[in-house]
This record gives sequence, C-alpha cells and structure tokens, in this order.
Amino acid sequence: MRFLRLAVRLLPVLVALLAARPAAAARLEVDVARSRVEFAVAATVDSFTGQLRKHEAEVTLGPAGEVAAARFRFRCADLVTGKDARDVAMQRWLESAAHPAAEFILDRLDPGEGGAGGWLAKGRLQLHGVERGLWFPVTVTADGPERVITGEATLDTREHGLPVIRMLGLLKVDPLVRVKFELRGRVNP
Repeated sequence: MRFLRLAVRLLPVLVALLAARPAAAARLEVDVARSRVEFAVAATVDSFTGQLRKHEAEVTLGPAGEVAAARFRFRCADLVTGKDARDVAMQRWLESAAHPAAEFILDRLDPGEGGAGGWLAKGRLQLHGVERGLWFPVTVTADGPERVITGEATLDTREHGLPVIRMLGLLKVDPLVRVKFELRGRVNP
C-alpha cells in the first residue's frame, strides 16, 4: 500500500521529466549534387573564382535544429577554376601531391548577432599539413525536412604555410581567399 502511494506521487514527476527531455540529435544527409562550395581569389591581374567539385560532409543537428557537430573534408585535386593551366599551377602551389586532403572540424557553434538562424562557427581547418583556427558566420534554415547551411569565410593561406604568389615583382595574388558555401540536406533521425 505504501509503495502504491509513493508510485502515485512519483508518477507526475516522472512524466514531467520525460516530457522535458530534449529531442534526440539527428544526422543531416548532405546532398553533394545540390550543395556548392565556391572560392574567390583576387590578383593584380586576372582575379578568378573556382569551385569544389566533390566533398564529404558529416553534420549532426541538435534538438533545436542547430549544428551540433560537423566535419567537412575534400581533396585539393577537386578544386577547379575552369582553366586547366591555372588548375595545374594551383595544384603545384598547394603541393597537393604531398598534402592531398583538407579538413574542417567544428569545435562549437555560438549564437550570432541578429538572430534569424545566425551562428558563429568556430573550428579548425587543416590545409597543406597545417591546422589553424577558423571562425565564420553561418546560417541554418529549415524547409520541412530539408536544412540549408550557408556561410562565408576568409582564409589566409599564409597561415597554412603557403607562399604568396608574386610575378615580375609587380603582380601579386592576394593570400586572402574568400570561401562561400551552401550545404543542402535532409534530416535523417
């Protein structure tokens, strides 16, 4: 009888605890074909843009739909600009035979200014065999089961041991590369 009274008293507490439990994390199945990663390089003459043809992205969403964990990998050989000679020179500059892959790992996501899905991604980028911290704003939006993660980062290639490209003493390629991305995927609980 005593046990029954105790159970009746604890039942509302147990129900409240279970109801307050946050939703489980979900994996985002990134659609590489519908996603895009582009980069822009400024130069004294012949500035250019390029894109990343293929990548691997592992994204876990938290209970509120925020990015809880992320890992983004690509092969340097998959960076293309539309000009074969420039692509060959870029691969030589990246020393992609010795350092074929790059990877970004998200350490944390902090709320950004202005709300509306804005966050500040803080993580580590390994490029050219050198790992450095990288911070940039991202936005996560939802359309039913689809999520769209967009962002833009400025990468200083000198921080990864890559030389500044100079030609004839006057021409120079800016070591600051602007990277824009849009990752699209569906939630897979």
